[in-house]
Parts: sequence; C-alpha cells; structure tokens
Amino acid sequence: MGGHPQGDDRAVCGFRLANARRSFWDEWASITCPTLTIWGQHGIIPPQEIKDMLHQRPETLAMSIPGAGHDIHLEQPNVLRQALQNFIEEVTGISTTAPT
Repeated sequence: MGGHPQGDDRAVCGFRLANARRSFWDEWASITCPTLTIWGQHGIIPPQEIKDMLHQRPETLAMSIPGAGHDIHLEQPNVLRQALQNFIEEVTGISTTAPT
C-alpha cells in the first residue's frame, strides 16, 4: 500500500505515463491565489522546470526539502506539515498551532 495507487498495473502505468506527458502550464498560469510550491531535492521535477515555474509566477513561495524525493508526504511528513503550517499562517494570519 504505502500511499501509492493500487489496481491493475497496466492501468496505473498508463495513467502515470499520460500524466507525465501532459502539460500543466495553462493551469499553472491561471492560478491567482497565494501559492507555495514544494519539491524534494531528489524529486522527479527537473530543476529547469522549477526555475521556469518560478519565473512565470515570481510571487510563488518556493521550498526544496533537502534529502527528499518525490513522495515528500511519505518521506518527510513532519517537514512538509511545518512548511504548510507556516505558509497558512503567513497567508491568513491565523495560527495553525493547537492551543495548549
């Protein structure tokens, strides 16, 4: 299991291949809300693509997770959670820390 898609191996491979070939640039350009993009240091997104994304939307906050691959949520969930909490607090001004 481990958080990865389950099912017919051919269907999963077909989905992944189609998704990898699809361009998401139109969707990326249409985002108007505050955005945090997070990627793993050893992830699958090429460094030039990340640079291009940030060039197209320079207001985007960006963070690379050292030592992580593509599955940051599985590899370093606490680092990811803290990054998301910090971003939400910065954007909304609302603390995400539970009261004690």
